[in-house]
Amino acid sequence: MISSQGFKRHEKYCYLNSDNIKLCPVCDKPIKNYRYNTTCGYSCSNTHHRSGESHPNWKEDSYQTTCFLYHKRECIVCGEDKIVEVHHYDENNKNNTPNNLVPLCPTHHQYYHSRYRYCVDDIINKYVNKYVGVG
Repeated sequence: MISSQGFKRHEKYCYLNSDNIKLCPVCDKPIKNYRYNTTCGYSCSNTHHRSGESHPNWKEDSYQTTCFLYHKRECIVCGEDKIVEVHHYDENNKNNTPNNLVPLCPTHHQYYHSRYRYCVDDIINKYVNKYVGVG
């Protein structure tokens, strides 16, 4: 049997107490060891601390280098691997995060930025959604 004093102490320090709730920045679940941890577990910790700018191989100066660290060096539409360009998915060339960079051959990159966008748009969207779901 738990003494009432022990139960009150548990309530005071429990991670589910509304005064103590700290949510994981990756999955928004409550963090059990809220006083010491920044994430809820190993998986979220790896995602939070070892991706993007926190990754030891991150190179902000070159979006091409960043893209090919995280993506296979080939066009996601046709598989071309000799000449590969990097497309910024949100069309913001300042956003060089890996989930915004898409490897495309010059032809399909040009398709995207022309009236033939509809030919490659679905393939690019599926690739980015799949990558974001994994990463």
